[in-house]
Amino acid sequence: MVGPLGHKLKASVPAHFAELVFRCGSYLWEREQPTTARFFLDFGLSLGVDRGDELCNPAVRLLGHAALDMAQPKAALDAYNETLAARLKLVSAHDPTIANVYDSVACALTEMGDEVQAFAILDKAVAIHKANDPSRMARTDAILAMTHLRAGNAERALEAIQDCWRLQGMTEEKLEKSRYPKHSGDIVLLSRIRYMQGDRESALELASKSITMRKGMFGAKGPRVADSMYLVAKMLAEGDKVASATRLLRDIIEMSQGLIEMRGHRARALWTLARWETETANPDEIQKLQQEARETRDGIERREAEGVDTDEDFAKLVGYMLW
Repeated sequence: MVGPLGHKLKASVPAHFAELVFRCGSYLWEREQPTTARFFLDFGLSLGVDRGDELCNPAVRLLGHAALDMAQPKAALDAYNETLAARLKLVSAHDPTIANVYDSVACALTEMGDEVQAFAILDKAVAIHKANDPSRMARTDAILAMTHLRAGNAERALEAIQDCWRLQGMTEEKLEKSRYPKHSGDIVLLSRIRYMQGDRESALELASKSITMRKGMFGAKGPRVADSMYLVAKMLAEGDKVASATRLLRDIIEMSQGLIEMRGHRARALWTLARWETETANPDEIQKLQQEARETRDGIERREAEGVDTDEDFAKLVGYMLW
């Protein structure tokens, strides 16, 4: 067999070797390297092991997480549905671990824009948690908040994310000091909720804080830092501070140079920059930015966005919500 880096490998006990490979994949995913993580996970699952057993089932789910990070919700949904079908053979349909997978399924559906189906799946997760231990449904509440936001209901989104925090014993102030990566995502979500509610000053402040938080957690570069920077840029542009907004986009373009994991962020920033600079840049510069955006987009493997030259399609190159 050939490993993810091209080396010939032979495992005397495939399950033990697969477990080691899965740990590598998990680490890479946590370090914002979903493309490489997927190589390791796929390789581990190819070692003659049972994809549906207790060892491999979490790895299949992790494939879904990696796909979401790469803005491929359809692939994520396939992985989550496979995880769910296998897990239902291992535990009761009312087991809390089933609710956890329902959360993932709902997240993928929300990323695909199917909030109606996502809410239906989340209802199942809530019912399981309430029948077992309601105090362990913080993640369900977070996905609910995301889904309500995408459905355009900022008030319900705020209620859900506050419920999530209460279950964790957290407050907004505590979150801002937290080193747990998903809490930085919560701040991004809160920023977008506030923006939808019309509180643009608070939204911009929160989005700016998320940049600092994510740099502290992930380093100066990376998909989540770039996503927070893009959010701030959009808010600045909509507040008629286009010059400051374009500087942030140029920073994203520079920091994403040559990084596979950031091709979607780079393409989105290039396309948006071309649109924002229509009134100030010369036509040749605009065409150059647009062409580079297209070329970057076309270099994204397994891309699910259609590849049409619209703001909406370039936006789909990055996930709706990066936790």
